[in-house]
Amino acid sequence: MTVPISRCRGFTNPVVVLIRTSLETSIQQSGRTTSRAPLQWTRRSLMTSRSLRAKPSSKAKATASTPKPSQPKPTQPSSPGAALARNLQAPQIGYAQNLASKSTPTILYEAAPQTAFLISSYAAGLFGVMAGGVNMWFNVYNVPEGTSYWVSYVFGAVGFMMAALGARFAMMPASIVRSITVLPAAAATTTTAQSAKAGAGAAAKAAPAARPVLLEVRARRTSPFPFVPLKRMQVEPQQVVMKTRLFTPAKTEPSPYEKIVMKREEERRRKEAQQYERDHLMTAPFRDGARAAGTIFAGIRQGLTGEGFVPIEVNGEKYKLDVTGAYALEDGRALDRIVKIEEDPGMVRLASQSR
Repeated sequence: MTVPISRCRGFTNPVVVLIRTSLETSIQQSGRTTSRAPLQWTRRSLMTSRSLRAKPSSKAKATASTPKPSQPKPTQPSSPGAALARNLQAPQIGYAQNLASKSTPTILYEAAPQTAFLISSYAAGLFGVMAGGVNMWFNVYNVPEGTSYWVSYVFGAVGFMMAALGARFAMMPASIVRSITVLPAAAATTTTAQSAKAGAGAAAKAAPAARPVLLEVRARRTSPFPFVPLKRMQVEPQQVVMKTRLFTPAKTEPSPYEKIVMKREEERRRKEAQQYERDHLMTAPFRDGARAAGTIFAGIRQGLTGEGFVPIEVNGEKYKLDVTGAYALEDGRALDRIVKIEEDPGMVRLASQSR
């Protein structure tokens, strides 16, 4: 039977044991130190690699700090629809394009017949100029003998004032707007295409979402002579500038019940007036004559005083609107929504008082 040989443990002397224990302890400590060193070096290397990735190199900094020259973007010609979008708000664009989408022109404003106004203005102007000329001929250039020298100067001043007053009356019908119409989109596109250059052919074709909107303004010329054909202008909505709004809302908005009561009251009055006309047929010509005379005298008063006009600018030129008896779409709200409004406080106050 074999007996295993026991491991040799060396000398059992206490001094030898002490030395051997101290040597083993120092060897174990040195082994731990050498085993930790690679770990510390690995962490340090990881930290260094992370910092290198976080901080770009000098070349990268130089490349990033140097701005790249921006390539110029090709400029596309602006279409009339884009110009309209820049000058009008979104609701106004939609409303104007909705009117332009119709196949027939839409009348926004049309002045009332002005026969009496024109006759009174030109008659007063002709009378003033002729009176001034006659006065100058007989009392300035052909003064009777024995008349003091200062008489010719006085009558000369009077004749000049009468001629100036007559010219003012004769100029009253000038620059009056007769109508403002929204042209259909097809006609507006054709006009824009004809006026565009050869290189901007693509800009002249407006998309359905941004179709061009053009207004046709018919107005009397600035010359004081009658029987001159009207001036026709096709402009964009932002080229028409008004100093006050045509529609002036009420200070207190009536309630739905009050609106119903007012409508019923108006219908009742209209039925009573119709019934009165049927019951008094013999006096109907006199009533119609009184209405016609009132209209004529109102036109004469307007021709002499110039009341009932609102200033307006069309393509930089000054014109005027007749707001007495004129037709306006939606009581003037349509024109107010489409054209440009630059309110003048004094003009707004006068317009509110006259209405």
